[in-house]
Amino acid sequence: MTGTPADPVRELLDANRDLCEQAVDPLEIAAALEDSGLATDGAARYRHADVFGLAEELYARVPRRPPVREPLPPAEPLRALPLAALRGAGAHLLPLLPATVPGGPVGGALAVLVGAGAGALTARWAGGAGPDYGRGRAAVVPWAALGQGAGTGLLLALLAAAAPGAAPAAALGGAAAGWAAAWLRRFGQRQGGAATLGEFRSRLRFALPLAVLAQLAVLAGLGWAVTGGGTSATGWAALLVLGTLPLLAGVVRDAGRPGAAAVAVLTAAAGAALLALPGPARWLDASPPGGLAAAALGPALLLAGCGWPPSTRPGAYR
Repeated sequence: MTGTPADPVRELLDANRDLCEQAVDPLEIAAALEDSGLATDGAARYRHADVFGLAEELYARVPRRPPVREPLPPAEPLRALPLAALRGAGAHLLPLLPATVPGGPVGGALAVLVGAGAGALTARWAGGAGPDYGRGRAAVVPWAALGQGAGTGLLLALLAAAAPGAAPAAALGGAAAGWAAAWLRRFGQRQGGAATLGEFRSRLRFALPLAVLAQLAVLAGLGWAVTGGGTSATGWAALLVLGTLPLLAGVVRDAGRPGAAAVAVLTAAAGAALLALPGPARWLDASPPGGLAAAALGPALLLAGCGWPPSTRPGAYR
């Protein structure tokens, strides 16, 4: 009869000895364990509450030896930040053109198609080996980027129809969202010198909330500059929610969950399109911008909940 091993951590250590001996700090071990799929439930098998405590014990059990593998990737250069802003602007301004020029159902359909194409192009510009691209057929068709771009195009088309003044501000806000997501990724990559996992997490704990606050401030400034403050309260709500959604989706995508980011944006777009129909709008007695804000608020909060915990972990910046 086989019972529970007396020292389960020893078995894990034997299976990952090279990693533990060559790691420069417990952060590397924690990131590797996360990448292997060992989450909180898996850590419990080794008598630890989370993967971070398990990594610290593994690190403490073995002596160090010089690494023979490649070094961790360096932080993105500063020039990547304006490039990310340009990519974000292109992904949002391109679908806005058919949404405002022809308008109506035709313009909305074209905005969805253009948004999907812009999403795929920006994903390739950002690096084809990223989370949206895998091996084989997935490297040819970035489905998550296509879905997120299509949802973005539909949301902008609906916003252009409901609050024309807020739509350009939301599209320009996509540039700020791309910049903020790139800054957060670079900031996380530069924290590799943290002495402990606790120190790493404390440095990153408020990074995403601060990025969201900065994005809201940028959106408010853009909205005031474009509309002169003439937008209704529901129009402002739609602008702020829809303008923050790309940032949260970018953070979740960079954390290795591009599918979740795409599903959230598509869910917001589908809900907004449903609330824009005459029947549901009359039944809810909501203005079109109010329906947009209500439809996108839930996915935005879910993305924030999915993005904040990974943003404090080293595995999100490898």
